[in-house]
Amino acid sequence: MIIPEPYRSYLSPESRWLPATDWNVKLFGAHMQKVNQGWHVPQESHLAFELILILEGAQTTILENIRYDLHQGDILLIPPGCKHTNECNQEQGLTYFIAHFNVDEALFRQGMSRQVQLLFPNGSEDNQRLTEVMMKWVDLLQQKEEFTTADLFRMQSGLLEILAILSEQSSSRSQESVSPTVAHYATLIAEAIKSRFNAGNIQLEGLGDKEIRIEEIAASLQISPGYALETFQKVYGISPRRYLSELKLHEAKQLIHQPDLNLTRVSAMLGYSSLAHFSRQFRRWTGMSPSEYRQTMGSIRFFE
Repeated sequence: MIIPEPYRSYLSPESRWLPATDWNVKLFGAHMQKVNQGWHVPQESHLAFELILILEGAQTTILENIRYDLHQGDILLIPPGCKHTNECNQEQGLTYFIAHFNVDEALFRQGMSRQVQLLFPNGSEDNQRLTEVMMKWVDLLQQKEEFTTADLFRMQSGLLEILAILSEQSSSRSQESVSPTVAHYATLIAEAIKSRFNAGNIQLEGLGDKEIRIEEIAASLQISPGYALETFQKVYGISPRRYLSELKLHEAKQLIHQPDLNLTRVSAMLGYSSLAHFSRQFRRWTGMSPSEYRQTMGSIRFFE
């Protein structure tokens, strides 16, 4: 490794350096809950990874038309962009813990999406390692006090440990990966899309009608629109337009989940001219209205 200029005067050529890392690693939406028989989440997909641990009972997940019957102790990883449904048909109900996370490191994200296994059955070696970390998150949920800064660091530390476990598992599989150049441009395109979609722009420009032009992004990066589309699709598995739609849908769901916000207020916060306009768009995304989606959360009991 080349020694950086500021250090050359007092370090020898034999010095060993750890590589610098500057990844945006985000943990969110992590919660434990108990649901009753008949609970059902309609088909959806996300930009983030989902990691589900079944604590009690059983859950049926249909992931890209493949059925997974999950029982106590099983763990399922749902990659970004994968369509899935969840339901509970057991009389005693279901208790599970779920965490969403994102990693803005294109090669790592691409490797996990395409190479890592999805089901970690109870008792397997990787399941035991993942469960040990996830149960630390569950234990944090049981505490009565407010979360401290130390707790937040422990949550993030747990996520990094899980990413390391998944990375070890995925790297053992021999599958061609994208080149660093492709990963670099895909990451820049994703950042450009996110910069056009942020909390400040929602109120100013209106989320409902906000669009992107891949031609403009490609021109700013000095690459062709065709190459931009190709590189993004290779890494993220979806088109830039679909990526933006997923950002919009994620923000809408986060607001709908807040019971103190009425739907008219939600539609206004998202920049729509009316609740009817927002409802039509949300139904195109999910197949249901915002009020119907909010009602799907009604049978859930959250742990305090």
